[in-house]
Amino acid sequence: MNAFVLFREYMGTGLLLLWYVISLCYLFFAEKRKDRRITFLYVPLILLLLFFNPLFFSLFQKVLGEEIFYRMLWLLPVTVTLAYAVVKVCSQLKGKTRVTFGCAAVILTIISGSFVYDSPYFSWARNVDHVPREVAEICDLIEIPGMEVMAVFPPEMLHFVRQYTARVCMPYGREVLLNEFNELEYVTHYKKVDVAKLAGLAKKENCHYVILSEEKELSESMESYDYQLIGHVGKYLVYQDPTRDYFRREE
Repeated sequence: MNAFVLFREYMGTGLLLLWYVISLCYLFFAEKRKDRRITFLYVPLILLLLFFNPLFFSLFQKVLGEEIFYRMLWLLPVTVTLAYAVVKVCSQLKGKTRVTFGCAAVILTIISGSFVYDSPYFSWARNVDHVPREVAEICDLIEIPGMEVMAVFPPEMLHFVRQYTARVCMPYGREVLLNEFNELEYVTHYKKVDVAKLAGLAKKENCHYVILSEEKELSESMESYDYQLIGHVGKYLVYQDPTRDYFRREE
């Protein structure tokens, strides 16, 4: 994935970036203070030049890996620049014109993005741990005191497991987009799960448990690959592979 593709994905709807560019153009002519020009104009420009520089991209990819290159864009002060530009314009307006412009800016900002809480990785807090009930119950079920267990969770649970406990490990994390981890996590995305492929990858990574939604259609029985059904939490089925070795944790 090259820098232009990453930048297009970062843009989202593209509208906020459009307002950002307009704000930069406005500040280029309206902002006279040197320190603020450095913050809002010169530094972002240097970051963008580095981001789109093929030589820098190759060096970054070699040293740190391509999968985190997009994080350079987090250094762009988009939100601060937009807010500062709006406030600067408002300070030069008076009366109803100032109020109208301020309200228009707020409305444009709202409609330019998407509602972040529509993401499947957010849910209403149902307990003191602020994780879905099913996640807490499954982790409590498979956790073994003093031992390290490895479990394959459905994609929608990954973030919450990390929040709830460090005693239950997963064979993937931020690296889910890499190599075989891609297969192991995304094989559970499909409506019909290839059990042979899932079991093979899970055993290779020494996973003790596999959690699947009962809504999934399995190509064959999990029991065919030494798995035992040990629990049914909500709509999730918890399978254990008793042939796996456990690792003792250092407390």
